[in-house]
Amino acid sequence: MGSSSMKVLPLLAAAASLAITIDSAVAQQQPSAATDNSTAPGKEIQEVIVTGTRRQDRTAVESAAPIDVLSGADLQTQASTNMLDTLSNAVPSFIVGQNSISDASSFVRSPSLRGLPGDEMLVMMNGKRMNRSALVQVFQGGETELAFGSQAPDLASIPSIAIKSLEILRDGASAQYGSDAIAGVLNFHFRDNPSGIEVQSRFGQYFPGHGYSDDGWDRQVAANIGLPLGSQGFVNISAEWAANQQTVRNVTRPSALAFAQTYPALAQDLPHYPGPVQQWGTPPSESEKVVVNSGIKLDNGDQLYFFGNYANIQTNESFNYRLPKTVTDSTGTTYANHPAFNNIYLDPCTSAYTGCPTGGFIQDANTFNYNSVYPGGFTPRFFGITQEFFGALGYKGVTSWGMNYDISGTTAQNSLAVSLTTSLNPSLGPVSPTNFYDGKFVQKENTFNVDLSYPWTIPGLASPLSVAGGLEWHDENYQQLLGDPASYAAGPYTSQPLYTCNGFVCTPSLDSKHNQIIATQSTASNGYGGISTSIDASQVSYAAYLDFEADVLQNLTLGLAGRQEHYASFGSTTLGKFQARFKATDWVALRGTISTGFHAPTPGQSNVETLSTTFIPGTATQVQIGTYPVTSAAAKYFGATALRPEESTNLSGGIVLTPLDALLVTLDWYSIEVRHRIGISQQFTVTQADIAKLNALSYVGPGGTVQYFTNGFSTKTKGVDVVGTYFFDIFAGRLSTTVAYNYNKSDVTNYDPTVISPARIIDIQHYAPNHRVNMTLDYHLGPFAAVAHENYYGTFRDQNDYPGQLFSAKWTTDLDLSYVVWRNITAAIGGRNIFNVYPDKIANSATNTVYPTTGGLVDGEVYPRTGGPFGYNGAFYYFRLAAKF
Repeated sequence: MGSSSMKVLPLLAAAASLAITIDSAVAQQQPSAATDNSTAPGKEIQEVIVTGTRRQDRTAVESAAPIDVLSGADLQTQASTNMLDTLSNAVPSFIVGQNSISDASSFVRSPSLRGLPGDEMLVMMNGKRMNRSALVQVFQGGETELAFGSQAPDLASIPSIAIKSLEILRDGASAQYGSDAIAGVLNFHFRDNPSGIEVQSRFGQYFPGHGYSDDGWDRQVAANIGLPLGSQGFVNISAEWAANQQTVRNVTRPSALAFAQTYPALAQDLPHYPGPVQQWGTPPSESEKVVVNSGIKLDNGDQLYFFGNYANIQTNESFNYRLPKTVTDSTGTTYANHPAFNNIYLDPCTSAYTGCPTGGFIQDANTFNYNSVYPGGFTPRFFGITQEFFGALGYKGVTSWGMNYDISGTTAQNSLAVSLTTSLNPSLGPVSPTNFYDGKFVQKENTFNVDLSYPWTIPGLASPLSVAGGLEWHDENYQQLLGDPASYAAGPYTSQPLYTCNGFVCTPSLDSKHNQIIATQSTASNGYGGISTSIDASQVSYAAYLDFEADVLQNLTLGLAGRQEHYASFGSTTLGKFQARFKATDWVALRGTISTGFHAPTPGQSNVETLSTTFIPGTATQVQIGTYPVTSAAAKYFGATALRPEESTNLSGGIVLTPLDALLVTLDWYSIEVRHRIGISQQFTVTQADIAKLNALSYVGPGGTVQYFTNGFSTKTKGVDVVGTYFFDIFAGRLSTTVAYNYNKSDVTNYDPTVISPARIIDIQHYAPNHRVNMTLDYHLGPFAAVAHENYYGTFRDQNDYPGQLFSAKWTTDLDLSYVVWRNITAAIGGRNIFNVYPDKIANSATNTVYPTTGGLVDGEVYPRTGGPFGYNGAFYYFRLAAKF
């Protein structure tokens, strides 16, 4: 694990020593009568789990595979309005980028668990598979290096107040649950209390220092109510409204500064003047989220249940600035105008001219320039509206002879509608609109399950044999809905062969090499091309599984699972899992698993088609990137073939220590080998000759690039998890301590160099810190509570954006102090990253020039665009008020 791990091990030892020392010092103290029994020692250790096992009597400490259980209170103390950020703070091996100016990837951020993409992590709600988001991650940048090409569920739709508990299975489980369960399983359990009301509100703001203004205020109001449903049922409703403002952690572009100095009268027309012309930071957002969970027990003891999740999230972000005129700064550096501001020639050739054929244009003074629309240039603003709906209906119970059954169906839809303001379609010339509706991505899923289990008593076994089996039908549909015609149109000024005319006699206008000048304008809305091709693609799969588990001896538990799945698109796959747990002594247990898994290519991965504009890292050069379906003519032109499923082999082994009733220590090693991983091909540059052979490539245009999904590489991930929890009484109160350490590293073991670049290979290894530590102290004394989180992030790289730079390790500290001020009213103050820690600034290099006139890169960046593992917003402080009735 290298020298970095040695730096972390003393920390773990010190934490354990501190806990033992304090426990010894207070061993003679009597617990206070006012101590809250809900935090009694060992309660979390003894909590029954349902993830990773079909048995009805397993606890987390008895599991053959490592599993963490986080309570709703654990999640709410993270003080974040986004479940992605909450989990990134709470789970060491979970990471998500801040994502700023990342096209649609800023609206749906794809996380990574154990260094693997979000669609290799299964997410469930109340034990039912959650649907994917509508967005396939095709934006290429450091923030998507671990998730590039993935299509994962959007966890941002889940409000924290709705969560009763979250079970995180840190093991492969495809043989138990099907596709995607490679890195692990997240199973959210919703609150089911039949009475009570809880209301929470929080207001906070960033205080970044470092010369930046206070910004990014964040507001949240959430409520939960439990109601009886008849005499044996419940309806539990959770709702959350949240909003946040833009944060800005960059300087202006040096080209904008030079423009303001050259044209002072036009400086006020610069976007966001006098601030930076484009904004690197957390984009503004507003969201409404609702979860309903209900169930009713029937007279025969069976239960009818329903739950659903709805979310509406509106976000908008800054794009890159477009410079209207070529300027030179005080150092002699010249910045060329953006191509959208090239002159458009308005006089077409007609039959009245000789030597000027139809389709040509006369190179004269009758021109149009977008300077007349945007005299100070423009920064497009990209808007996204994400909507999520998930509903589940089921019936479960136990037969008279003891068989458990659960029959359920789910339906879900996720959509992302995108639009642009303050933009243009250059090829339309003077008639171009400035606002565009770019279309909508839609993901629909329907699932039907039959799950059965029976505790079969067999003589000679120490426990009944849990025999489980089931069937699943899953229908997945991906759609792309067209944008406004202007958002994808190739207008009349797309390509303009120019002619010089003397009277009505014309000859081709020639450049210095005696080639005819052809003026070109990019097509589609500038910044993000509208959806031009309607797509409606589906995939149906069928699955059956068997699962056996029993205590074959008093101290030995064995489990065996198998699953068969059939997909209409690529055929069948068979999966298996074996797990074992051996209790060596009363306080020492050994556990291990071996399993196979897979990820089925989604209809979205096979059929997505987008066009986006991005900058080549370290330059001011923009390129159009077209992502095409593997079945399209454009993709086949560059060699695309049908996708095949990813396949995985998981190994894990660990030790569980419970030397004291209130102390639990687990150490687990794991290895995850994933073959035929789905990625996106290299970017094939389109030439005029290519367009002549295939006109469909004109949408990207000369100099643009084409990419498509393909199976292109394999990886092997190895890691270690160490988790320790301890509960004890101190100073008349109760202290809960948790230390969690994760070492994780992925290596690319086999690859096609046309699919994965050397930079991405490095990022797969090191973009997520190889070492992470979370430490939590949760102290309760009567009406007072204090929760502190200390987070360690090891070194990391972003080779895609900042080649050669190693960003240093950092510590961040979160603190929440609360007090019950009156009856059930609690007031709290707190902060995230209270000591205002920032990632390293981007270093000046041959690839990334830090301009002396601004102190930032050519696009204004000062800190890594991804925010690194903890963001670059700085310190956030808040006030929280809560009431329970």
